[in-house]
Amino acid sequence: MKNLLNCIVINAQETIGDKLLLLDVRPYASYKEGVRGEQEGLTFNCLSEALGFEKIDVKVAGLLNPPFEFDGTPVPVVFENVAAKIWQDWNNKGAVRISFTATDIKVTQKIKIGGEK
Repeated sequence: MKNLLNCIVINAQETIGDKLLLLDVRPYASYKEGVRGEQEGLTFNCLSEALGFEKIDVKVAGLLNPPFEFDGTPVPVVFENVAAKIWQDWNNKGAVRISFTATDIKVTQKIKIGGEK
């Protein structure tokens, strides 16, 4: 039987929105047979207004360092070519999760978190 989660098409950019606040950056590595491999890219932890101010992680493969200065102070960002994948976390009672990836990230000053007037 085909996993129906693989058949769902998500508009990832619309899901995360364009009002994101970068909170943290950390490296991510590949795993093969449970063994940690080399660093593959960076995970950007952001606050998404479109998702009710939930924190989300967006992975960008190939980046070993942020393409801008980041000192830990939250900054508004946008991602390019965002994609999403839904999967089941069998380590957590089969909970349905969503993962986001992008090809690039840029800092922007064109957004405001909260209501615009």
